[in-house]
Amino acid sequence: MASAIVAQSWERSRRRGIDPDRADPPVDLQGPDLSEHLAAHRMAAVLPMVEKVLVSGVVTSGHLVAVADADGRLLWLYGDRGVRSRAERMAFVPGALWSDDAVGANAPGLALRHDVPVRVRGAEHFLAPAHSWSCSAAPVHDPVTGRVVGGIDVTGHDAAASDEMLALVRATALLAEAELRSTPAGVLVPGTAGAAAMPTATAPRLLEVLGTGRPGLSGHGPLTGRHAEILVLLAAHPGGLSGGALAGLLADGRLDDVSVRAEMSRLRRVLGPDVIGSRPYRLAPGAVETDADRVVALLDADVDAAVAAYPGPLLPASDAPGVADLREELHVRVRAAALGAGSARALQAWTAGSGREDPDAWRALGSLPDLFPAARSSARSVHRVLDDRLGA
Repeated sequence: MASAIVAQSWERSRRRGIDPDRADPPVDLQGPDLSEHLAAHRMAAVLPMVEKVLVSGVVTSGHLVAVADADGRLLWLYGDRGVRSRAERMAFVPGALWSDDAVGANAPGLALRHDVPVRVRGAEHFLAPAHSWSCSAAPVHDPVTGRVVGGIDVTGHDAAASDEMLALVRATALLAEAELRSTPAGVLVPGTAGAAAMPTATAPRLLEVLGTGRPGLSGHGPLTGRHAEILVLLAAHPGGLSGGALAGLLADGRLDDVSVRAEMSRLRRVLGPDVIGSRPYRLAPGAVETDADRVVALLDADVDAAVAAYPGPLLPASDAPGVADLREELHVRVRAAALGAGSARALQAWTAGSGREDPDAWRALGSLPDLFPAARSSARSVHRVLDDRLGA
């Protein structure tokens, strides 16, 4: 489908008389006008998530991450200084309009025009200065109206248009929509003067517990392991838990109700008095959402995106029995989804992360008929190595 979209875009650009050798993307917002646009835009609310999920993993390998508005105008751009300097030569800068109508075929412009994830490789770009770049982009929708509110793009060398990168960008866009679902419309861009602060009373706090030994809570920062365990268990039991039940899930036979009450008192000082109810202990509706919850929701909608959004096991350092059960359940579900989908993207995302030493996954990846021969051969080689290691 992407090649047809690109071909149609080239035809439109020719009809409009765009000169691929001379056209420059218009930079129609700069200075205070751009700052005002950023301060008011809904995509500002998803920046912390984009930075954590996407920026932290791709900019060190020579890529740029761009966040655009629904018109295809670049709003925020992340990347190393040298890579950004190269991109500036073709006006790939905040405030520049990279819509399909303005500059022809490019991933963010086509993704927003057609409302689908798109990748564009090298010479598929209409503008000649962009031929040394490749890109993958996906639209982001308002979770209430369904309208496109912006887009997320990775631009760089050939790997920017790989199956894995497109799946990662798509997963980030879906997570952005989940973030918008829990975020009020008013936003504040850090460091921007004159904007109204974002109201937070009704916005769920995101608890990040996947693949990390340092769990964190949005609006607070790092949490102790015990506090993260309590929040994970309460999130998994929305009906609430008695002190005894919570003690058993935290440390079967090694924790009493008094100790639980002391931990809950400390946790309420962190979260505020209204977040955790008593008798039984329970989270206020909509108060906290975990990144594990988001992966579970994606499993029912988009396996490729779910696997790409799963960085690793839930609270891997925790030995709490209840957490260990949740960790195993989620890990098994994600693995089964990756192996059962028959999708190269899902298997590649799995073997690049938590399943890097999963011989069954490498065997399944090496058996896919539509995989590039070199990738199929590599997957089979890794499978043989793992098989030999496990058999030794």
